[in-house]
Amino acid sequence: MTRLFVLRRSVLGAMMVAALAACSTSQPPVTARPVDFSNYAPIMLSVASVNVVDAARIPAGQAAAPVSPSQAVQLWAQQRLRAAGTGGSARVTIKDASLVAVPLQKATSGVKGYFTNDQAMRYDGRIEVEISAEVSGAATHRGSTKAFVTRSTTTAENITPANRDATLQELVSRMMDDLNARLDGGIRKDLSFAVMR
Repeated sequence: MTRLFVLRRSVLGAMMVAALAACSTSQPPVTARPVDFSNYAPIMLSVASVNVVDAARIPAGQAAAPVSPSQAVQLWAQQRLRAAGTGGSARVTIKDASLVAVPLQKATSGVKGYFTNDQAMRYDGRIEVEISAEVSGAATHRGSTKAFVTRSTTTAENITPANRDATLQELVSRMMDDLNARLDGGIRKDLSFAVMR
């Protein structure tokens, strides 16, 4: 065995150890905002009750987030809508609350691909909600408003479980930010008869 061959093996071995060490280094933690709407003023409705109905179907490939889209909508209804009347009712119907994991094909092949952390998963989120209200008085008023939001994100193949959870939590939080704005506007426009000023 020549000295040149031994030297090449040593250099190659050192390079592989360095590459594996780079792959296994701890990732900085990803921080995610909690799903929370307590900083918004509640919308006072002239109804006696507000009910939430989860009519969403669970799709194939549904991913598990720390707070699911369905749970986030229920929390939104609890924190944003207030029944302040003596009759009538409002219903929040969750029509879609999906967060689907879609595997991605590895972009880098060969030896380089072995040491490259590609984006391995895409998460597609969609939330659709309909709010209907009926207020009885001298006359009965009925109406409804709808909103839907979509967002996507990707994660690397070496992501830690904690960082994956935080990434999905942030995706749900951003979808709910969008949904909150759309539903707030829709309620004040389409259900103005039920909004107490």
